[in-house]
Amino acid sequence: MTSLDFTESLEIKASPDDLDDDGFVSLWNIASASCDGDLVNTRTLAAQLLGFLCKKKCEFVVVSTTDVEYLDAWFERDNKLLYDWNFDSETVDVVSQHIEVPFSSLVLFLDNQKFNPQTKHSPKRADRVEWCTNQWNVG
Repeated sequence: MTSLDFTESLEIKASPDDLDDDGFVSLWNIASASCDGDLVNTRTLAAQLLGFLCKKKCEFVVVSTTDVEYLDAWFERDNKLLYDWNFDSETVDVVSQHIEVPFSSLVLFLDNQKFNPQTKHSPKRADRVEWCTNQWNVG
């Protein structure tokens, strides 16, 4: 697979069951709901969303203290965690399953920033580290 299996008109959605009381949901669950649970397309969309949010320096990503410790430990063992966000990489699953965003804010952000799921978003390594280290909200 070299391109995405969905169109620019892809509807970004979340299952009501996945939203917490404050409207937060994992990036993975958004990708999964938007792709009707298809694993290949879910991973592809999650990779696109990760790259896009990083390139646009999205500041409303939230990660729990436990999850950030888990991700930090993984990164120390294998830096591919931040450097390999390709559509065929399981590291996309790990990162996108451990970060959350307010769903309604994400939809507005994607619309305002002109997210196109057909465009590959591949931020530089330094930008990925900066985004994850200094722009995620831990708590």
